[in-house]
Amino acid sequence: MLTASVFVNIPVKSIAKAYTYSVPAELSFLETGWRVFVPFGGRKVEGFVLAVGEKSEAELDGIKLKSIQAAVDEESWFTPAMIKAARWLADFYLCSLAEMMRLFMPGKSGLKISVLYEAVAEEREHLLLQMPMYRAVYQYLQAEGPQGRSAIARALPELKEELPAILDKLTQYKVLRKDYAAQKRDNARYEKLVVLTCQLTGQIRDDYKRKKAQLHLLELLAKAPAQTMTMAALKAAKVTPATVKNLTEAGLAEIRQRRVLRDSYGDVQAERRQVELTDEQSAAVRAMEPALAGHNYQGFLLKGVTGSGKTQVYIEMAERVRKLGRQVIVLVPEIALTGQVVMAFKAYFPADIVVMHSRLSLSERNDAILRVRRGGAGIIIGARSALFTPAEDIGLIIMDEEQDMSYKQDESPRYHARVVAEELAHIHQAVLLLGSATPSLESYYRARKGEFTLLTMTKRIGDLPLPLVKCVDMRQELRLGNRHIMSRPLQQLIEQTIAKKQQLIIMLNRRGFSTFVMCRSCGEVIKCKLCGLPLVYHQGQGGRPGKLACHHCDVAEPIPDTCPKCGSRYIKYFGSGTEKLEQELHQIVPSARVIRMDRDTTNTKFAHQEILAKFRRREYDILLGTQMVAKGHDIPNVTAVGIISADSSLNLPDFRAAERCFMLITQTAGRAGRHTEQGRVVIQTYNPSHYAVTCGIDQDYEGFAEQELMMRRQLFYPPYSRLVKLLYQNEDEQAARDGAAQLIAAFAQHFRGDKRQQVIGPSPAVIARLRGVYRFVVLIKTADLSSVQSFLREQGLHLRTDVAIDIDPITML
Repeated sequence: MLTASVFVNIPVKSIAKAYTYSVPAELSFLETGWRVFVPFGGRKVEGFVLAVGEKSEAELDGIKLKSIQAAVDEESWFTPAMIKAARWLADFYLCSLAEMMRLFMPGKSGLKISVLYEAVAEEREHLLLQMPMYRAVYQYLQAEGPQGRSAIARALPELKEELPAILDKLTQYKVLRKDYAAQKRDNARYEKLVVLTCQLTGQIRDDYKRKKAQLHLLELLAKAPAQTMTMAALKAAKVTPATVKNLTEAGLAEIRQRRVLRDSYGDVQAERRQVELTDEQSAAVRAMEPALAGHNYQGFLLKGVTGSGKTQVYIEMAERVRKLGRQVIVLVPEIALTGQVVMAFKAYFPADIVVMHSRLSLSERNDAILRVRRGGAGIIIGARSALFTPAEDIGLIIMDEEQDMSYKQDESPRYHARVVAEELAHIHQAVLLLGSATPSLESYYRARKGEFTLLTMTKRIGDLPLPLVKCVDMRQELRLGNRHIMSRPLQQLIEQTIAKKQQLIIMLNRRGFSTFVMCRSCGEVIKCKLCGLPLVYHQGQGGRPGKLACHHCDVAEPIPDTCPKCGSRYIKYFGSGTEKLEQELHQIVPSARVIRMDRDTTNTKFAHQEILAKFRRREYDILLGTQMVAKGHDIPNVTAVGIISADSSLNLPDFRAAERCFMLITQTAGRAGRHTEQGRVVIQTYNPSHYAVTCGIDQDYEGFAEQELMMRRQLFYPPYSRLVKLLYQNEDEQAARDGAAQLIAAFAQHFRGDKRQQVIGPSPAVIARLRGVYRFVVLIKTADLSSVQSFLREQGLHLRTDVAIDIDPITML
């Protein structure tokens, strides 16, 4: 019997194995990688075929197998390379193979499974049908055929409340039968084509001499490429649908349909300029060419100061890869950076680009995948999910701003794009190019050890100097009587820049209006009921009232008039967010036009792009925002940058706090003065002597790395170890703590004092209670990650729903 090993696409940890199904004769073409419909637990679900082979009766041992019902697609969805990568990643991140394979599909499932209810013909009436409500439902389905619950509710609105119970009861007693329909969720778009189906001879011209409109259409079609025109093009040529209909009825033309593949960035156009590479750019390209030509894996770390032209190196490498007929993936950390990178690449590859990120609709992502699969595009640009585009032959993977935290997925499977990119590069024998002005210490350390080849670019394009940076001690500002968010030097910089009709970027890494709301009578801080953290005040806009919001639980509450604890009306807002800073900027420089970019203003598909485009066109003078304004943007008229609370990350209980502070200062300062004149930067800090701040001001990466690596070595933190974070979660606080303690005891017993294996905890998570669930953290430091992964697998932690496993966590919070 022909059987298939199938992973069902259900996001449940306990379903972490393949199930065997029989393959009917009409589906004997199925191979590894196909998506299929299978019956599972009384439902019809999507599954992934992992193997197909013959099994004898003896091997089946009398087990009656369920049969695969249908194939989802007309071809295999998963390539061998995709399956190989998914297997490796599932093993590495301790998750199920199906969970990893879901990442290779837009929307994690290309299907929408819906339930239909069908009336069963009975010889005699069931007792239930004597009740009017039950009879009404049954008779409707008898008349209309199988229908979904929403359709029944629309037809019988008077039964809306009781309908779920009625359907369950009728199904239970087999008066109704459930059927499952599956539809692809992508709404494919088609266009109508008119195709000439004859030779335009002199005879036909004579016959249609008096039918001028139809003769005009015949001549248009005869001149068109492939003698085909779209209905839209014919409409523009003033051809009416009636004329088309007459011609098709005469048998001289046909109307056909063609699928239209959407391109959300199709309107982006850029002009190619002649660029002469600098010596450093040329050297970087030359260093990578042998690996490309040899079709070999090699990893490179391109460390180039801000404004040194790393993007041009990416483009030069992409050109070489495309000439070899291979594909390129270009990753950016934030959706906000996608538009700028697309524009840079479009100047060189106008019709060879697809864009993939989560803000695009499912249909747009599906169309992008189809373009790649059909060979219609060879350069894939996007955020971390672009890695999972089904490309057949990848020759180059580029990770711009490789140090960025956004490359880490914060929900299961908790992969890091750098790990995925490296594994894919190995599988495809491709070049991996990591680029940054401030590489992660892990990548820099690997480059120093020779695991990556280090390429450096130390000069800005045009030999422009790095910006002048002024550090302002905010403690001194307070002593001088300044209680505002902005220091006087920053206010002066803003006024001078605006007066010169230049633009500036101001970065404050906190959205909202105020950090917290406190009662001045009793000191009560208004907190989230689910996690206990202070609620953030957001000012109302457009006549809407303000609100208090939790940025962790995503819940909002109205602002109380009185203190919920003591009843006092003396409630005050403390701290400052981007909203409040925007208001203060309007007061300091009333003439300045300010646009804000944070999570609250960028919740639509192209919001990032629109904000940056307006700023680039000089419709605004000041771009104010959170970290998303700090990375990668290259805007010619920006000559000044202000960084507020640059050192706030230093107060977080995280070993990477100093690295984050240094990178934020260096990256944000690098946005200034990239084109015509030296930029000016004001950094506000309460820790002016901290090495992360001083090295950031001096743009001294090597100096910072030396000090930070020394501390990491002493504390056995990455890059000298790998980390595994286990988050135990339970509504019962003691149960969560006990579960974590049991793991620590088992770990100590298993590794018996091996100094290369250390465990810390259990300790309450920084957000100790989230959405009503208590959380305890166990942190493992290891110099032998594979042995820890094996231990966790033996403990069955990868199957538990109350434990989140995070390998190489990017944050300790």
